[in-house]
Amino acid sequence: MREHPTGPDLDAVLVVEERLGVLLATDQAAKLAGPDGIRLDALAGLDWVGFPRAGSPAWCDELTAILRSHGLDLGPTPPKGQELIAEVKLAAVAAGGAFALAPPNWSAPIPESITWAPLAGHPLVRRTWAVWPACSRRRDLGQLIAALEYRESE
Repeated sequence: MREHPTGPDLDAVLVVEERLGVLLATDQAAKLAGPDGIRLDALAGLDWVGFPRAGSPAWCDELTAILRSHGLDLGPTPPKGQELIAEVKLAAVAAGGAFALAPPNWSAPIPESITWAPLAGHPLVRRTWAVWPACSRRRDLGQLIAALEYRESE
């Protein structure tokens, strides 16, 4: 899950933290990149190719709040609509005028017309939690949780 659950009914363990970077058209990335990456406020004026809030409301709210706090105008509400597949996101970014967020080891192939770059200061960190019922006494679940290793992306 992207959100740490609250309340006594669920237990959770942090599995991975990923420092998100940005996908931009290669020519835009070259113009915006500094020695430490791209400053989040440098993306002002570009459209964010995001995801629907319904999939992860707390993560979407956190993300949009951080983007707005860096001067990005995302419109009156977070992005709406259906989840975009990787090819659609990449096409929007490659056309220029838009950016997408992605971890450094994003699984989809990135075309040569698009560049992934780190964000200066690492302002966006995506967390993934393993979550299970607090009342569970299943050994197989216990073994799985014990086997999970916390990982921080580079």
